[in-house]
Amino acid sequence: MKHYKIKIEKDVPAKMRDGITLYADVYRPDTDGEFPVLLTRLPYSKIFGLHFLRPDVLAENGYIVVVQDVRGRYTSEGEFVPYINEAKDGYDTVEWAARLPQANGKVGMFGLSYYGYTQLLAAMAEPPSLKVIVPTMSQNNMTDVFNDHDGALELGAWSSWSIESILPDMITRHITDTEEREAVMKQLEKDLDNLEEWYKFKPINAWPPIKNTGAMPYFTEILDYPLDHPHWQDTSVKDNYDKVKTPGLHIGGWYDCFLDKTIANFLGGHRQGLGDKLVIGPWTHGNFVSMIGDRDFGVAAGSWGEASMHARHLEWFNHWLKGELLPHTAPIQIFTMGINKWQGAKNWPLEDTNFTPLYFHSDGKANTRNGDGFADFKRPKMAEPSDVFAYDPENPVVSHGGGTLHKAIQADGPRDQRDLELREDILCYTTAPLTEELEVTGPVEVVLWAKTDAVNTDFTAKLIDVLPDGTAYNLTEGIIRASKQHGAKVQNGLHKYTINLWSTSNVFLKGHAIRVEISSSNFPRFDANPNTGASFIDTTESVIANQMIFHDAEHPSHILLPIIK
Repeated sequence: MKHYKIKIEKDVPAKMRDGITLYADVYRPDTDGEFPVLLTRLPYSKIFGLHFLRPDVLAENGYIVVVQDVRGRYTSEGEFVPYINEAKDGYDTVEWAARLPQANGKVGMFGLSYYGYTQLLAAMAEPPSLKVIVPTMSQNNMTDVFNDHDGALELGAWSSWSIESILPDMITRHITDTEEREAVMKQLEKDLDNLEEWYKFKPINAWPPIKNTGAMPYFTEILDYPLDHPHWQDTSVKDNYDKVKTPGLHIGGWYDCFLDKTIANFLGGHRQGLGDKLVIGPWTHGNFVSMIGDRDFGVAAGSWGEASMHARHLEWFNHWLKGELLPHTAPIQIFTMGINKWQGAKNWPLEDTNFTPLYFHSDGKANTRNGDGFADFKRPKMAEPSDVFAYDPENPVVSHGGGTLHKAIQADGPRDQRDLELREDILCYTTAPLTEELEVTGPVEVVLWAKTDAVNTDFTAKLIDVLPDGTAYNLTEGIIRASKQHGAKVQNGLHKYTINLWSTSNVFLKGHAIRVEISSSNFPRFDANPNTGASFIDTTESVIANQMIFHDAEHPSHILLPIIK
C-alpha cells in the first residue's frame, strides 16, 4: 500500500447550524488528488486526547483525517453538556468534512468511549456522507451507563470521569481570574489524590470536588433528571437503532464498562443486515494488551496492539471507503478466556448455546468462601434453610476488579477475590472441581429469590473462576436495585430478582470450580443503597438491611449459564 507524506492544518473552523464554531486539526496527504475523510470528535483535546489511534498514520495511508474538539471543549466554542449536541453537531461536521478541499465526499468515523458515542449519535442523525463507523467501547445511551444501571448509579465512573477528564478544561474556560483559577486547580490536584475518600462523601449532588469549583453545574443537574427527562431521550441511540444505517466495526472488552452497550450496538446493525462486525477481547476500557488485571492472557490477547489496531481499522475503512476486499472472517470474533484463544461466530448469543441453571445450595451458612454454600446443576427438591446477611451501607463491599471506570480504586479487570470473600456479607456458592472443561460464552444472569426488611435495597452477584490453588478470578458481575423490579412493594416481601451480569466467554478448565458471589453492594462502582427508600444522591441517612436468600424447591435461586455444547 502506498504511503504518503502528510501536512497538518491546525484549528480549521467548522460553523454549526446555530452559528457556533468548532475547531479541528486536519491531517492530509501532501499531494494532489481526492481522498476519503476519517473523522473523530472528542472532548479530551484534539491534541492530547487520542488514546489508541494516530491520525498521522491514518493520513499516511491515503485519508484526510479530521480531529475535532466537540462543542464547549478546548478550542471549540459553545457550552459543553455531555452528548446533548453531538447528534446535530455530528451531522453538521460530517457534511462539512465531506466538502473539505480534496475530500471525495465519503466520510468514516472512529474513536473510543465518548468519541465512540459521537459516531453513533452522528449516525442516528443520518448525514448522507457518513458511510462507515468504528465505535470502540462505546455507550448507547446515558441513563444505563451512569444514572440507571439496573436502578443504581455508576458512582465511580460518573464522578471520576467528570473530575479528571472533564473538569480541568471547564475550570480553565469558566474561571477567568488567574489567581482564582490557579487556586482551584491546586485544590483539584489535592482532591484527585484523595479521590478514594471523596467517593464516600454524601449527598452526592453536593460533591465538593466539583460543586465548589462552580465550573460544572450540569454534574448535579443531570443527577436530578428523572428517567423520562427529554435529555435522556435526545441522547439515546438504544431507542433509535432503526435510524443507524451505517455499518460499524464494534470493538469491546469482557472487562469494559460499556461491554453490554457494545454488543447491543453491534446487534442494532447486525439485525438490519448492514454488515456490522463485533470484536471482543479480554480487555478493560481502552486497554488492549495481554496483561489485564492479575491475568496474562497471552500473545493472542495482545494481537490488537497499536500496530494491529491501525491495520484493522484501515482494513475496515479501505473496504467501505475505497472498495477493497475485507479478509474473510466471521462477523463476530471473540476471545475465550481460560484457553486464551479467538473464535468466530455468526450470531449472538452463539447458535449452540445451552442456557443451563446452576443452582445454589447450603445448610444456611453460605457466608464467606469458607461457609457451607455450594452449587450444582441439580434443582433443589426439598426445603433448604435460607442464607442471611446484614448489609450496612456505611461499610459496603469494595469494588475489586471488573468493568470499572473509576480512579483511585482502579483495580479493574480480573482480580483475586479471596480476601473480599472473607466478609460475612458475601455469600459464596461454589461447585466441586470440574472433571472436564466447560465453556461458558454469552449473556449471564442470576435469578435470586430474596427477602429484605428494608424499604429498598440492592442485590449484587459475581461469577468467579476458582483455580485449583484457590485463586478466585472474577469474570462478570451485576446489580439490581430492588425497587427497579418491584417498585415500592419490597419490604418484607419474598421476591424473584433477575440480576443481569452482562456477558463473558471463558472455559472453566478441568480442576477449576465455578463460584457465584451474592451480596448487596459493589462500591464505588455503584452507589451504596441507603436502604431507606431514598438515595445517597440527595440524602445522608441510612439503615442496615437484613437480607434473606432462598434456594429451596419453590424458590430455586440460580445462575443461568450460557454453556456451549
